[in-house]
Amino acid sequence: MAWVLSEQRGAVAVLTLNNPEQYNAMRRGLLGELHAALSAALADASVRAIVLTGAGRGFCAGAQLGGETFDAGANVAPWMRAELSPLLEAMRNADKPIVVAVNGPAAGAGVGLALAGDIVLAARSAKFVLSFVKLGAALDAGTSLFLQRSIGVARARALALLGRPLGAEQAAEWGLIYQVVEDSELMTEAMAIAQQLASGPPISIGLIKQQVERAWSASLAETLDDEAERQGRAFVTSDLREGAAAFVEKRAARFTGR
Repeated sequence: MAWVLSEQRGAVAVLTLNNPEQYNAMRRGLLGELHAALSAALADASVRAIVLTGAGRGFCAGAQLGGETFDAGANVAPWMRAELSPLLEAMRNADKPIVVAVNGPAAGAGVGLALAGDIVLAARSAKFVLSFVKLGAALDAGTSLFLQRSIGVARARALALLGRPLGAEQAAEWGLIYQVVEDSELMTEAMAIAQQLASGPPISIGLIKQQVERAWSASLAETLDDEAERQGRAFVTSDLREGAAAFVEKRAARFTGR
């Protein structure tokens, strides 16, 4: 059984967590397959955007209860460094945009997996639960960073310490995710956004992703210098000339990634 399904729709790769009986819990095989599928999509020149979602009624339940992770003891740390952390870093550092379609509950590390994407949509019935405290665990999967960035320290602390679920609508109002949509429209909306990104200028999109990520912890002087450096890269591309010409000629631009 494949723990991750991968298909390509035009220039969009759709990666689906496929452990629906356990709400797509992060069993070890699943993480390895997801990283491999992500790497393949990133290396494929015909893919210009990626959608990540879950099969069945849940997005990702985090670590598999009763599975090998909970029996790992202190060895969970090297396992996380070897499998979970590289996957999340690959998502954050990817040049290609990743749209996450949260189709149901995201819990524990599943919240971190969702927030590692660039644009996060959620079905109206979805919810986000930092369930770590309920299990006697610490935060992981980048949640200690992602939540503070998105919704501020006060709300992040409360969610982490109380373990209360956050509904999709509230998550959107707080800025944890980009948008909440009706359940039946989730994949349609996610694909529409992914296709828009796929038709955009790949180099520009990659540069913007890097800028937003680096500016978070940089000084203003560092940010301005970085912006100048990256704008210099963008201004020598054919895509920039095409974008400017298309704007003047009032037509859709045809970006080639050069």
